[in-house]
Amino acid sequence: MDSASFEALFKRLDFDRPLDYANPQDQRLYVDNLHSANGIEPIEELQINIEMSENPTSWLFTGHRGVGKSTELRRMAVALRDNKHMVIVADMGEYLNLAEPITTEMLLLTMVAALADGADALLKPEKDKPSYVRRLWDCLNNTEVNISEIDFEAAGFTLKAVLKQNDNLKQKVMQAIAGAPAKLAQQVREFAKQISEDARKTSREDTKVILILDSLERLRVTGGDARVCYDAITRTFETNGDYLKLQHIHVVYSVPPYLPFLCPRIGSYYGVEVCTLPHVKVFETPEINKREITDVKPFDEGLNLLVQCVRNRYPDVEQLIPNAMLKELALASSGSVRDYFRLIKSVCTKARVAKAPVPLESSSPLSQLATQVLMNEMPLAEEDKQWLLNVRKTHGTGLDSISNLHELARLFDSGIILNYRNGRDWCDVHYLLHSELALYGEIGE
Repeated sequence: MDSASFEALFKRLDFDRPLDYANPQDQRLYVDNLHSANGIEPIEELQINIEMSENPTSWLFTGHRGVGKSTELRRMAVALRDNKHMVIVADMGEYLNLAEPITTEMLLLTMVAALADGADALLKPEKDKPSYVRRLWDCLNNTEVNISEIDFEAAGFTLKAVLKQNDNLKQKVMQAIAGAPAKLAQQVREFAKQISEDARKTSREDTKVILILDSLERLRVTGGDARVCYDAITRTFETNGDYLKLQHIHVVYSVPPYLPFLCPRIGSYYGVEVCTLPHVKVFETPEINKREITDVKPFDEGLNLLVQCVRNRYPDVEQLIPNAMLKELALASSGSVRDYFRLIKSVCTKARVAKAPVPLESSSPLSQLATQVLMNEMPLAEEDKQWLLNVRKTHGTGLDSISNLHELARLFDSGIILNYRNGRDWCDVHYLLHSELALYGEIGE
């Protein structure tokens, strides 16, 4: 076997691709109980909810970017397929421009496009029958929402290509369906009903169809239009939420982590419990009812689980980076798998440039250099610091007024306020910002 190298370790830490749990090689990389609390894995609870539900339901799945949602959703998909259900997993980043404000009509259209693409792949219509994508197009053209002026053949045709890549055609489609969410929702439900019936005919009577819409948590909210974007997301998932219930199939929406705070009662509107994937438990559960800031205590079991994520990908990692540094970086990540891998890759790069001898010393400054890069991504505004101090004191959201919900959403979206679950749900400020806030608190006093 070749000797361990920083280049090899760097290449093994691919955080852009979720693990495909159906692939035996990827299964070996998976670490069990990474997000469990009190013996309950959030994704397994969601799966059981789906399987025990008599009637198809819309489900909300959330968590910060980088905690492993896409991997967990694909793991659930495998388990549901093993139980003979039809599961379609769609990366909505392939259908939507996630940087644009969302609309109910666009979400409905992209949702049914993903459903049609998935049905074609899984149900495989006979050659003498039209594809589900073609049937969808015809369905849209033969009802009140008419887009007949758009040439199906000229579209290329995949709805995915139309909606993401062909701006001119996309605008025509959007003009045709704008202002008609109720009519469009009814068409989508009829189409979903047909697919559900076909799935039962080809499998068994109790087969459920589950459509998993991944990546919607990446809907971006930036710049001066932030409030407009937040309002659009709220309007789509809360105000117009009834349109998103397809009635004949289960739909899992991977939604932004701030949505339950913008819409505190959203779970009740859908009649479900919002499933939250928390950060990995790298801290002990803090004590409650304290009005002063206390230092967080590392949770060794959680740190070891993150280290195991790296070991599974590169067993010789400790020939390069000592265990103490691996744990230090795990703490600096605040329990984000993505940021943990980024930190280790940053150390690999710096070690190569510095031609550092291996294994690195536990006291090597490379760890601090890597964490500084991550900390620079989270600049703190003076006006936010008192709010964040309150979060550190109470381990709640620090929300002082309902009128500030959009500001809370911003702090969640930027990864400054994070959520955890060990023993109970609680919040904290990103670990790398603790020292800056402590200094601010001392000056304020």
